[in-house]
Amino acid sequence: MKNPFRSIRIFTGETIGELKKASWPTMLELRDSTVVVLVAIAILGIFVAVADFSLANVVNLFTSWVR
Repeated sequence: MKNPFRSIRIFTGETIGELKKASWPTMLELRDSTVVVLVAIAILGIFVAVADFSLANVVNLFTSWVR
């Protein structure tokens, strides 16, 4: 039977090796990327809010015509 702890140790060692090879962003790059994401979220949120408000008013208008 295969030892499960040996498999875990091998997996952990390989994972640490791969993480050391990865290129990590600098603090400046991380900050700039965070700002871009926050601005994109704000723009998307405003768009969704305006679209929701507009569609709700259109639906209310059409339903008022049916009555």
